[in-house]
Amino acid sequence: MTESALKVEMENLSGVKRKLKIEVPSTEVTQEVDRAYRELGKRAKVKGFRPGKAPRSVLEMYYHKDIDHDVSETLVRRSLGEALKDKGLEAINLSWPEPAPPVVAGEDYCYSVEIEVSPEFTAEDYLGLTLSAPEVAVTDAEVEARLEEIRQDNALLKPPAEDRGVREGDFVVLDHQAHFAGQPVEGGKSEGAYLEVGSGKFNAEFEGNLVGLKAGAEVRFPVSLPADFANPLIAGKVIDFQVKVHEVKEKVVPELDDAFARNLGGNFQTLADLRTAVREDIITAKERERQAYLENQVADRLLARHQFEAPPSLIAQEQENMLRDQMDRFSQQGFNPSGMDTAKMLEVMKPMAERRVRVRLVLSRIADQENLAVDEAETDAALARIAVNNRRDVAEIKKFYEEHDLLGALRRTLLDDKTMKLLLDKAEITAAAAEVAGPAGEKE
Repeated sequence: MTESALKVEMENLSGVKRKLKIEVPSTEVTQEVDRAYRELGKRAKVKGFRPGKAPRSVLEMYYHKDIDHDVSETLVRRSLGEALKDKGLEAINLSWPEPAPPVVAGEDYCYSVEIEVSPEFTAEDYLGLTLSAPEVAVTDAEVEARLEEIRQDNALLKPPAEDRGVREGDFVVLDHQAHFAGQPVEGGKSEGAYLEVGSGKFNAEFEGNLVGLKAGAEVRFPVSLPADFANPLIAGKVIDFQVKVHEVKEKVVPELDDAFARNLGGNFQTLADLRTAVREDIITAKERERQAYLENQVADRLLARHQFEAPPSLIAQEQENMLRDQMDRFSQQGFNPSGMDTAKMLEVMKPMAERRVRVRLVLSRIADQENLAVDEAETDAALARIAVNNRRDVAEIKKFYEEHDLLGALRRTLLDDKTMKLLLDKAEITAAAAEVAGPAGEKE
């Protein structure tokens, strides 16, 4: 198929949508139909004819639908690739013509497709950004608080020696079912859940209602859930919980001494060794938070300076990724995510999904303009880190990424990270008081 023979008309539907009207000339259609029947004739087995000897008229009687489908697919695949090249387009999503128009030898083959493309814009004013973040510092009080957390985490659990109700600090094993407007909430049921009362890890008001209850107790009480509650379907609402307490256990906390440090495993010989390691861990965590806080500021600056439409398909894909991650978190927290209103959850996630997509598009454009790239050595180094973190052989990890077509996504992430590093290296970063800086925003 010659480039001049193909006719392509393009219509701009939006900043990221194009409609292509493509016309394949009749001569090309006839050639492709003839080729398809020749190939079919070599292998077709038709009753009354020796293999390869059935005339075309007979083949058309039995196989015209199959030929029509195959030729249509071939013409679309070939001509669409040429049309995109002719218009200088790189499709990130397209609507395959459904149903495909019929193929008629001797007639032009015409069809239309709608495609999504990356928005057209030039990245500007991205070097020399003015940012602020608190310096990383660790106090003795923070170290001691973390040691106390470790001590509490390593407490033994046992039934109370006396017959008593739940106290703060106890662990309970319970079943609960959430109700709203008198009806059970889908996905709001959990059985055999382990909960530390007073930790606030589930909900402080819910946990407070457990105080005083004994094993075997069955109660129902209302709880006002915050607007940012993990389950968006019941966030910000007053929910009734039906609860049954199965077990109550209290913590026996070990002494904080050299023996405790040695029993933790690792290379700790003394409590001083443990304190040093804890301080280093806190520093690492704060450095990570500071990095995320700075990256969030960069994202804010980039989005404020670049206005464009994000491709809907990329937003939808990001929503699905976020939903999958949320469902995994629900399962890890003891929630049963089945039956949840996923359509509503996706809608709630849409603004953040769009933000993530827009940030990645700007970073990608900056990478292009700055001629940044990820080479094979950087990809291999990333795979090696993943292998270490997952305690797997690097060859096994690489094979998994290749078989599941994940290397492209890994390289895009590495390129985003490299681009973000460039922006931070070129930024003017001033120190901010920790209490002013606030928590780090979401890492893009």
